[in-house]
Amino acid sequence: MRKGIAIILFFFGINAYSSDEVSLTLVGYIPEKCSFTAESNDLTLSNNGLANTDLVIDCNSPMRVSMQSVNGGLRHQQSTQINDYRVALTIADANYSMSVLAHQLKSIKMFNVNDILFKSIAKLQVKLVDPLIYAGNYQDVIRIEMTPSAISGGVW
Repeated sequence: MRKGIAIILFFFGINAYSSDEVSLTLVGYIPEKCSFTAESNDLTLSNNGLANTDLVIDCNSPMRVSMQSVNGGLRHQQSTQINDYRVALTIADANYSMSVLAHQLKSIKMFNVNDILFKSIAKLQVKLVDPLIYAGNYQDVIRIEMTPSAISGGVW
């Protein structure tokens, strides 16, 4: 009888120590955002053919950057003369720099920044290849677009 009671108590003891298991799934989401502003939107070339501005970047993901020149150079407003210039973009926090001639920007140039740039500064510099020689106004527009991408390597 003692053996029977011991066996019954043993089984009750096993049931008293049995446990259930619960798995919890945690989910979070932060939407992508990427903004940038130029210190100056209107650049005037100095006597030595230089102009520059800072771009303030605030992105929470890697990004894809595209750049395009409307005229492919500085277009003389009273003729069809176009003067080439070099555009240099440097993003120190991403250890990235690129340099391209304006005529190459007639077609959109794209590149990826795989670093995440919270409140970073990019330096944009424009330098004439040859000095301007004709009197009058010259103009070009450089379009820069930054698109966030949660996938490293940018948006395709």
